[in-house]
Amino acid sequence: MDEELEALTPYRRLLPHDEGRVLDRMLAHLRSRRGLAGMLPAHDPWTALLLTALLDAWVRLETLEQRVKDDAA
Repeated sequence: MDEELEALTPYRRLLPHDEGRVLDRMLAHLRSRRGLAGMLPAHDPWTALLLTALLDAWVRLETLEQRVKDDAA
């Protein structure tokens, strides 16, 4: 998985500075959870990486939605 994430370096260089920083944080998060992603039996490591990123985004979205509901109450 590390090799796959390293392969994104040229892509990262093409991003605007602010998007590059977001990508850096996302990749750092994926690296910190690569053990979890590595548990999926997949031939394509991107399946596990994308699922991990999607799960993180979903958790953050649900957290924000709950905050909005709590603030509205």
